[in-house]
Amino acid sequence: MTATANSDALRFQRGSQMPALTRRGRVLLLGVPTLLLTAALLVAAVFAGAALFNQAQASTSSEPGLEAEVVTVTEGDTLWSIASATDSGTEVQVLITQIAELNDLDTAQLAPGQELYVPVD
Repeated sequence: MTATANSDALRFQRGSQMPALTRRGRVLLLGVPTLLLTAALLVAAVFAGAALFNQAQASTSSEPGLEAEVVTVTEGDTLWSIASATDSGTEVQVLITQIAELNDLDTAQLAPGQELYVPVD
């Protein structure tokens, strides 16, 4: 029994024992690795670019936010009375809202001995 090669898949060059590559063979041997290398370089470039633009910005300046003082609630204190007693140029209603947000208050009920952070200017 003899095996014969498909003439489309393998072609021998004249005077040579090495088979010549077909178009499909050249694509598989050269095109696919080139395509994979190009894709890998593109992914590496995207990650390198993201790393350059995603730098943490360190700063020596003070942290942004409100300055606050701690006030201890006494018997009969309300948010209105605490906000009114604060030496601030802010309106009382706005200051009450800031106190409630700063202390995560769900209600206006205050308990004696409770400590509240009150914004100051």
